[in-house]
Amino acid sequence: MTRIAHIADLHFGDESPDLVADFLKQLPDIGVDIVVVAGDLTQTGSRQEFAQAAEFLAAIEAPVVLTPGNHDTPLLNIGSRLTRPWRRLQKAVEAHSAPRFSNDRVQIESFNSARGAQFRFDWSLGVVSSRHLQAPLKALADGQAPTRILTAHHPILSPLENRGRARTRRAPRFAQKIADSADLVLTGHLHQHFACPVRSGDSTSWFVGASTAFSSRTREEAAGFNLIDIGATHFDLLQYRAIESDTGLRFEPSDQTRLDRS
Repeated sequence: MTRIAHIADLHFGDESPDLVADFLKQLPDIGVDIVVVAGDLTQTGSRQEFAQAAEFLAAIEAPVVLTPGNHDTPLLNIGSRLTRPWRRLQKAVEAHSAPRFSNDRVQIESFNSARGAQFRFDWSLGVVSSRHLQAPLKALADGQAPTRILTAHHPILSPLENRGRARTRRAPRFAQKIADSADLVLTGHLHQHFACPVRSGDSTSWFVGASTAFSSRTREEAAGFNLIDIGATHFDLLQYRAIESDTGLRFEPSDQTRLDRS
């Protein structure tokens, strides 16, 4: 069995130090094999926020697979957003994470759904393109691992059905193609925990979202993360939620869901 911690929307610069410390404390105790970070490490893309994020990633002993989010570009530096939006992110995280991971049990690939700038009013929204999907989907198709996982920041499928914050451009067009290549799709951005199924032949692909991990930008639900156990016939999805305690905020297990793979 492989156990994955799925976190997203860390938003260093607006993080709860209590939750950061509790996550790092619990990580070895719950036996996590891989950590998937589905974007938005920072709040404004500043050097100081990336330094905080790098320190956090360096404290994780398990392999980390990371994909960028829309908050990971310099907020106020338009020149950098247009010409090199991911330079600060790459410099901060390259020693502590990778865009992919594989062993004999699982293969994880990522793609970047965020853009530094776009030809539409809301630059925070996601984009799915053939160019960005081609390499990760080919790698999943060519791989030999029994479980194939894709991660991106923006939702491909969600309960919001590509409306509002979930308006990821061209996502509906590519959802089935992604489901045909990946058994599990891990995303963030909505600060919402969910699991949406898509049939692919005789199997089911699951599109799973996570709450914000550490920030106060909690919207409709508490901060939290997902713990996913990968089995041959199903995924066990356990949501951790932040609660108030005598010593401050901490995470505790909450809802558990079985996601059947067939």
